[in-house]
Order: sequence, then structure tokens, then C-alpha cells
Amino acid sequence: MIDIKKNVEIGKSLAGLQLGSNLSIFLPYIDTVIDGEDVPWTVMIEQNNNGKLLYKIPDNNGFIVYVNMPKLELGFTEKGNLYYIRAGVGYLGEIFKGVKIGSKISEIKNQLYLDDTEDVHYLVENGERIEGIMFFAGGLEVEEDPDAIIEEVKIYNFDIE
Repeated sequence: MIDIKKNVEIGKSLAGLQLGSNLSIFLPYIDTVIDGEDVPWTVMIEQNNNGKLLYKIPDNNGFIVYVNMPKLELGFTEKGNLYYIRAGVGYLGEIFKGVKIGSKISEIKNQLYLDDTEDVHYLVENGERIEGIMFFAGGLEVEEDPDAIIEEVKIYNFDIE
């Protein structure tokens, strides 16, 4: 199911996982389920995960699947449809034109826009932000820290219900 070498398709797939896929296909692989109505979310839920954990977001606001290795976070809508994938350590595919997790942010040759409220970089083309992908690399402008390492990438499609 997960292919750690499969390249990113912006706004479509990462690690062989397709946005829009239903949670039901992932359920057979889940080791642990935590109901957010009983256990409020803390960063420790993700950090203490040793396998594949399903977290039910309170008030029927969707689901998150955390995979320990490779480090993946899969976000699902309240209808159970995959609308984002965030990948980090252990993901080996190309995230953009030869760039991988662990590469320097300056290796991305496209123009980048830093959203400093979320500390993420977005691709820019023809003055417009390219939707469907963001990079986590320290939260500074490329000019300020060209050696910042890309620690994670997130692909998304917020139009998925």
C-alpha cells in the first residue's frame, strides 16, 4: 500500500497513496484507535505512536492516521476521504524535481513563498502560489537560511469533502 520511493504528484498522491481515497481501505492496517471524545489530542499521541494509529477528531471533524515509519500523517474529512498527506523521515520519493526530504530548501529552483504564520514554503509560478503542496524547512526565507533542511512535505486538496 505505502511505497516510500514513489514520487509526489502535487495535489494528487504521495508514497503511492491517492488523495480522495476512503479511510475504509486503511482500517485493516491500523494498530491503535484513539477517540478524541475520550482523549484530547496532544503532541504526545503522535510522538508515542509505534505503528499505525487512528485518531478520531472530536465533534465528528474527521480522522488522522499517524504512521510511525516512514513518518506519515494522513488527514481524512468527516466523510472519511483522504485530503492531505504529510511525510517526513523515511519517505524516499522525490518531492519536487529531484528534491527529497533532507535536501536543502535552496535546492528547489522554483520561486518559493514563505507563509510565516504557519512556517511553511509554497511553490510560486508566474506570481501565483501553486496549490497542492507545501514544504516544512525551518520557517525562514530561503535567502535568510538557504541551508535549511526540508524536514517534511505536505500535499493536499482542500476541495475534497
